[in-house]
Amino acid sequence: MNKRLGMALKPSAFAVNGILGAVLIPILLSASGLAQTKSEELDKLFGYYNENGMFNGVVLAAEDGNVIYEKAFGFADFENKIPLETSSVFAIGSTTKPFTALAIMMLKERRLLSYNDRLIKYFPQFPTYAKPITIRHLLLHTSGIPDYLNDLNLMDNLHNLPEVTAQIALDNLIKQPALKSKPGEKFDYSNSNYLLLALIIEKVSGMNWGEFLKKNIFLPVGMNHTCAYDESGNAIPGRVNSYEHFNWEKVDRDLRCKSFGDGNIYSTVQDMLLFDQALYTEKLISQKTLQAAYDDTGLLDRRKYVYGFGWKISIDTPGRIISHNSTIGGFRCQFWRDLDKKNTLIILANNWWLSETPDILAGSENIMLGKPYKLGKIRCTLLFYENWYFKGFAAAMNRMREAKTNESEKYDFPAPPLNQLGYFFLEKKQCREAVGVFQFGVELYPDDFNLWDSLGEAYMTAGDKENAVKCYQKALELKPDLESAKEALKTLGAAIK
Repeated sequence: MNKRLGMALKPSAFAVNGILGAVLIPILLSASGLAQTKSEELDKLFGYYNENGMFNGVVLAAEDGNVIYEKAFGFADFENKIPLETSSVFAIGSTTKPFTALAIMMLKERRLLSYNDRLIKYFPQFPTYAKPITIRHLLLHTSGIPDYLNDLNLMDNLHNLPEVTAQIALDNLIKQPALKSKPGEKFDYSNSNYLLLALIIEKVSGMNWGEFLKKNIFLPVGMNHTCAYDESGNAIPGRVNSYEHFNWEKVDRDLRCKSFGDGNIYSTVQDMLLFDQALYTEKLISQKTLQAAYDDTGLLDRRKYVYGFGWKISIDTPGRIISHNSTIGGFRCQFWRDLDKKNTLIILANNWWLSETPDILAGSENIMLGKPYKLGKIRCTLLFYENWYFKGFAAAMNRMREAKTNESEKYDFPAPPLNQLGYFFLEKKQCREAVGVFQFGVELYPDDFNLWDSLGEAYMTAGDKENAVKCYQKALELKPDLESAKEALKTLGAAIK
């Protein structure tokens, strides 16, 4: 169950980085020390995570438009050991949404549309339930329209479909029998909203979405290394490789997802800074029009942030902090802006670690704010692979157990990566090793139903019915509505207690 919760690194990554046995103790650091500058602190933070195999990407930080830090870490092409450069081109995924929202605001400023326009004005083929939906609802993610990538699982279907296009997504959305919620009733982030906004841009402007962005945003601000990607499938100059699963598995999911508006811009850190700075001017739209994007008055779901027109607006940080983050395939992006101080942090990565290591984002943002930050613990799966590659499975498990007992201040042992480490072996049909990892997991987390469920699957795959039944029954004891365990017990011919 939940196989994809946390992934592991291929051991060869350690040999390349030359960090075998290198461990740094997490400490609390101050971004306001007398001898330290923000650039030095950022270099310390990203250097630490890169040296410990937990960051591969490019970072740029600026204060009032002036670059104070810019550096590339790791590889653009892991197989051929081609290093990243600060000019490397990455998919920015959902961080495309601020661009699509800006294009809508441009059309509104030109009086070519209204935020109160109804969706059915542009797409009359939608069922009657869509009548109340407005452009404003789409911008704010309050339309109630299901997410074509997640709710409808079209991204998962990339295993079966050659690609996902805007038309495929639109056809699937129109077929839906109902909305998830009434328009304007609740915030529910949905990529479908921004796909539909992009299609509206095309209908109103008479231009392809990518062409509109190029003419009205990219070229005016000098974003010469930025492009939009869609059904045309044109090559993306300078695109770096994308890697999933922390084992440097090369993937091209971004290239096969050809729907747009919610994603599918490729850019560099320098170009994104140009965009950031242009938003403080009148070059693209008036500041009066732009302020609507940052207005949090009356917005829904105020737990951590509210969502404006294409931006997440922080509500728990002094000042006006907005941001957007994204993930597509192995690409990760964080675009952070302090509107009051005009400070900017842009992080582009081409493997999973950025989203799996929250201390990277929290630490770098705290540095920009002049607040204390911490260097997080090193993931236990890195320690495992380091030893497994050179000494074998038994030695690697012993090393993890030793570290858990004697070095817990250095290493982190969260349940999801342990779960995925077990599946790493289970998917290779190495059942003995999978059982060993899952057993270690349930020793650490005896109340984790997911690990018990996974251990049951490992035993069942190994043909050990007795232990499989015990594990599945334990999983059900912890989570009585766990359907995967119920189905497994039925398959095993065992009673559901």
